[in-house]
Amino acid sequence: MPRLTHFVLALLTTALLLPLTASAANAASAANAVTATKAATKAAAKKPAVTAAPAIGAPLPPPLQAPVDDTRARELEWQDLLPEGERKDFAAGAPAATHDYLSGESGLAAQQVMNFNVNTSLDGQWVKIPGFVVPLELDDAGKVTEFFLVPYFGACIHVPPPPANQMVFVTLKQGVQLETMYAAFWITGKLNAKGKSTRIGAAAYSIAATQIEEYKY
Repeated sequence: MPRLTHFVLALLTTALLLPLTASAANAASAANAVTATKAATKAAAKKPAVTAAPAIGAPLPPPLQAPVDDTRARELEWQDLLPEGERKDFAAGAPAATHDYLSGESGLAAQQVMNFNVNTSLDGQWVKIPGFVVPLELDDAGKVTEFFLVPYFGACIHVPPPPANQMVFVTLKQGVQLETMYAAFWITGKLNAKGKSTRIGAAAYSIAATQIEEYKY
């Protein structure tokens, strides 16, 4: 076969193969991009959701998901702790902010309303209630083992404590690592109409918690 024919055939072969090679490269690139996107999405899904800081004095927002079902526990809202005759005056938020006693200013955040009127029908009941944590005692590992559970963020620190019948003194044997003050939790245990007084405030109720679960909002 003449050399010119060989040369022409080589050119034709190259012309036919180039688009195929480019197409294969583009397909591989697209496949790599899809794989990378899936990996990034999977990694992002593993990261815990970042909870936005609630406004000081803001009550708990609605939960993103229901708590773990416990047929023994009655799920409470904060107004349930009040005697029936006082529920019409229930306010979910906090009083006006005053000052922060942790910053070195004298006195407490504000004078607490010492209302110890309780809902006696709840005494001794197995309950589940959500709230923010005001730490009182830590163990050697830095876990919170005693705390006040309160209905709004910043209670006892930036804003006045709730009335005593809107605070629950909680003991938690295993403790909880409080990563941020913005965190809220479901607390499960036997509710007692017998509280606790400290220099930070007083609670009309107490719970020896058997379970603690993050309240996601």
